Amino acid sequence: MEYRIDDLAHAAGTTTRNVRAYRERGLLPPPEKRGRVGIYDDSHLARLRLIDILLQRGFTTSHIGDFITGWENGKDLAEVLGLQTAVTAQWSKEETAEVPLAVVDEFLGGTGQLARLQALGLARVEGDTCVFTDPELVEGFASLSEYGFTIGQLIDVHERIHAAVDGIAKDMIGAAKSHIVDQHGDGWLPGDEEVAGATDMLVRMRELAVHSVNATLARALDENLQRELGDYLTTAVQNRSDPGTRP
Repeated sequence: MEYRIDDLAHAAGTTTRNVRAYRERGLLPPPEKRGRVGIYDDSHLARLRLIDILLQRGFTTSHIGDFITGWENGKDLAEVLGLQTAVTAQWSKEETAEVPLAVVDEFLGGTGQLARLQALGLARVEGDTCVFTDPELVEGFASLSEYGFTIGQLIDVHERIHAAVDGIAKDMIGAAKSHIVDQHGDGWLPGDEEVAGATDMLVRMRELAVHSVNATLARALDENLQRELGDYLTTAVQNRSDPGTRP
């Protein structure tokens, strides 16, 4: 994907000023020049996300510059960028939907529910606008509210799902980290012969995690639905055959 500097900054959750500063300090490769316009790509986005991760851990831009230089020195740049992307790429959807805040408050039934969505990372407020980060999920809430569910009830369900899936993600990432530490020790960085292998391992681990969650959830829904439906039908048949048991 291609980005102009404003689009790149927005996608990375930073500012154009920071993007320019990182370029000047050598942390970010220069863009491709097309006339007077600089065009960035996904490798630049991955680099910005890597920089952000390290900044959040308390590293200075000087430390990050030394780290990146040392990492790339003597290695195939394409492989380095591949590993960088595997670590920082977001598998969650990037689509958003903007809705006037007044409409959102009416739909959610008060600002308390919006605060819950914000805490879950599903919404953010920008001035008089609410930006939904997962429009498909919100549309699902709206469709189920037509059957009498309240938004609060649906958020309750999502909070429990979020907590469970977050635990699964921690387990999967923890397994990958433990595997690396067991094999190489703390502080390991892949050498020339190992970058491609490390990239492939991380990508496969992420694919396995997504598949495991999807497949397990689908099977669990089938099993629970059949059991609950069976119990419901059994009770309904008993009530019909014995009218005296009806409430």
